[in-house]
Amino acid sequence: MKNKKIAAIIGCLIVQLCVGILYLWSIFRTDVSNAYGGWEGTAMVASYMVFAFVVGNFVGGIVNDHKGPKFAAVLGVVLFSAGIGLSALISASTAGLFVLTYCICSGLGSGIAYGACISCVQKWLPHRKGLASGLAVSAFGLSTVIFTPVSKWLMEMNRDAATGLVNFKAVFAILALVFFVAGIIGCIMISLPDKAYLESLPKVENKAVMTANRSIPLRESIRTVPFWCLFFVIFFINGTWNLTVPLIYDLGLERGLTPAMAAFAVSITGIPNAAGRLIMATLSDKIGRVSSLIILSVLTGFGAVCMIFAGGGFYILIVCLIAFAYGGPSPINAAMSTDFFGPKYSGTNYGVIMTGLGFSSVFFNAVSKNILHGNIRPTFLMALVTAVVTIFLVMVLGRYAKHWND
Repeated sequence: MKNKKIAAIIGCLIVQLCVGILYLWSIFRTDVSNAYGGWEGTAMVASYMVFAFVVGNFVGGIVNDHKGPKFAAVLGVVLFSAGIGLSALISASTAGLFVLTYCICSGLGSGIAYGACISCVQKWLPHRKGLASGLAVSAFGLSTVIFTPVSKWLMEMNRDAATGLVNFKAVFAILALVFFVAGIIGCIMISLPDKAYLESLPKVENKAVMTANRSIPLRESIRTVPFWCLFFVIFFINGTWNLTVPLIYDLGLERGLTPAMAAFAVSITGIPNAAGRLIMATLSDKIGRVSSLIILSVLTGFGAVCMIFAGGGFYILIVCLIAFAYGGPSPINAAMSTDFFGPKYSGTNYGVIMTGLGFSSVFFNAVSKNILHGNIRPTFLMALVTAVVTIFLVMVLGRYAKHWND
């Protein structure tokens, strides 16, 4: 059983590495626009993909709770790889279909696999839910670190010397094949623990972390205040990152970075992103979810203010801080959902709660683009407000946690 546990966790990490290129769009954005005849739809690709990702979390939660994590992970990997592969068939005249392939199909697949892997690792480590969630989502964050240089290399290998345009047919076809093969290998390793293993685990008492004394299905959890507090925590605390990620490369150039350093700023975010997921998730098992989320909200607000004026190396540092503060809540929110509503229906409950991330991505970027007209100062002042609102919501969650099992 110990070998099965190790294999299952490694398999989940492999899958997460494959489906985690959600935040890589900043690298592709300008070259995709040029390759597809100046297509202007690139501005909202990241937002649409994130929205599809959270819908995938919801769908994957239902599939996972009924069919198990292996089936859900395979479905997610297939959809994700198919979306990237189909993007290779798009031409300049059909660039609009990119939203269906790269954004919707791949985004759905990524979300389905993501939720299945978090649920699976949590079930193997129910006594360390924060650590379990942190392991699963840190691999997702590290995907950017690994595949940014790979993607840049593929783009340069397929760049026409005369026109400077990238042949994305080859780039996406190769990436799709790599994601499919590696992802399926990871899926084969996934399994669930048996009852004997769960009964053998140590009983951990931790007053800093509340644990539900029963599993609550979606039809009941959706009627509670903590459910909607968690939904809006995800909606607001992710606002700063959702506003930052499409701008990292281009804003970096405006702030004095060379193209190489701007690309580095994109790829390096994967490290603090993954570190935030693992470090803060583990810390939340010790000091509590509420305290951990308040720390991350303060860091997010500070980063939002600094983004108004940061330049040069300080700009890269602040982007990394925001990436850390963005990564940290991901496993904590997943663990807190299980803390409140139990493990049995964790896939479905957290899948619905995660839709807050999709609404956040579309809403804040739409406000920035259409109302604030992309102006940096009001955009990141809005981001500061989201951090303050998050602190209030987390404090409400803390009050409910004290009396949840009474």
